[in-house]
Amino acid sequence: MEQSQKRKKKKVYTKQITALVFLGVLIVLCLFNLIMGNKKAVKPRITPESLLDGSYMEDYGNYFTECFWGRGAFKGLNFFVQTMFGKRESEGIYKGNGKYLLEEIAAPDEKAMEENIRKIQELAGTYYQIPVYVMLAPNAAYIQPEKLPAYAVVRDQKKQFDDVKERLGAGINWIEVSKALLKHSDEELYYRTDNNWTSLGAFYGYEALAAAMGLDMSRAPALAPYVVNNDFIGSLAQKSGYGKGYEDSITVYAPKNIKDTVKILMTDMDTGKKYATLYDSEKLEKEDKYSLFLGGNSGMLDIKTTADTTDRLLIFKDSYANCLIPFLAPYYREIVAVDASIYEGNIQEIMQKAKFTSILFLYNGNSFVTDTDLSKVLSLPAASGTQEGEAKGVPVTQDNNTDEVSEAQDETSGGTENEDRTDSEEETSGADGEGMEEQDTENTDLQDGETDDETE
Repeated sequence: MEQSQKRKKKKVYTKQITALVFLGVLIVLCLFNLIMGNKKAVKPRITPESLLDGSYMEDYGNYFTECFWGRGAFKGLNFFVQTMFGKRESEGIYKGNGKYLLEEIAAPDEKAMEENIRKIQELAGTYYQIPVYVMLAPNAAYIQPEKLPAYAVVRDQKKQFDDVKERLGAGINWIEVSKALLKHSDEELYYRTDNNWTSLGAFYGYEALAAAMGLDMSRAPALAPYVVNNDFIGSLAQKSGYGKGYEDSITVYAPKNIKDTVKILMTDMDTGKKYATLYDSEKLEKEDKYSLFLGGNSGMLDIKTTADTTDRLLIFKDSYANCLIPFLAPYYREIVAVDASIYEGNIQEIMQKAKFTSILFLYNGNSFVTDTDLSKVLSLPAASGTQEGEAKGVPVTQDNNTDEVSEAQDETSGGTENEDRTDSEEETSGADGEGMEEQDTENTDLQDGETDDETE
């Protein structure tokens, strides 16, 4: 009897100790999440629409998951065990041949896609004097299906693109880029570990875009590729947990002759900070090295150049555009890039920024067919209406600094531009201005003395 009571007490003590240990582990994990959690996770915006359709709670759940510390390690272990038993897919990501990770072709959100197409058509009708272009970049699983694992079944992205093109109608200029990429499908068009295309893939996309938009490529400087990083592990590796199999290289294209470089003044409209380069070399020391291009994602970027033109481009984009936009700098006096997933304004506010001569929608296929934010940005504010002048693309307010050229930009771009370069790393450092050092507004506002009225 006495031994039985001792055994019962021992079991009780064991359960209590186990409970305390479990509670302690939870407390430690909570503390680690507060201190070491993913600070890059973007908290979803709360709107009446997102509350009513339930998308806010779903997005918040994803946000909470992204914040969880140690998530990548747990996923890595889980993915390793699964691949040991022959599974080649995790989180919608295939472990392909040649150490490639490929994102599956997404199922379209029909309601959201229909609304996006309708809003693009409305935009083209409202600002009828401004040509509107749509370029959907294909994902790797479409262009390089041979890299998919055996027996992988993916959706037909070509059929999706054909459907989008047909629904957009003749009033929207479709830019065909898939055929251009298919001609080079044996080249390094996509990162092995990231969902973005490489700078080479973006270059072929730029060539297709330039042909469709009538850009005179003879005006652009001769470019050469330079490798700036060799240890990039992208979002597909981190999302799936399979992050130890390969490290990608990141390449940028810069003018062969540094004197041909178009001067840049890029303003992050979210923060008001100004930069004299399109590349943030400091991001190469961070986890998200793809943020080298344009410094990462921002709600709105205003890029002013010294290009000999009065043309201005408005781009609605996702991350695929980040490494393509530098190719477009020599063709436009100003480029305004809007990421609808971050930007909180509306189309009326955007059109007041400048006198745009072209509008471009540049997304990858998976992003466009699942996007739920673009239509919101393209919607006019309630009870607003559009002024006659705005309908023709005429701004309500004029940016007095739009056509000013910075005399001090050579200094802020770093002294390396006047030095001889002996390797690719030095060449690129001159092109990117040694990182996105924030500029003094007084010294970087463009100052060539021309205004819109004078040049046009």
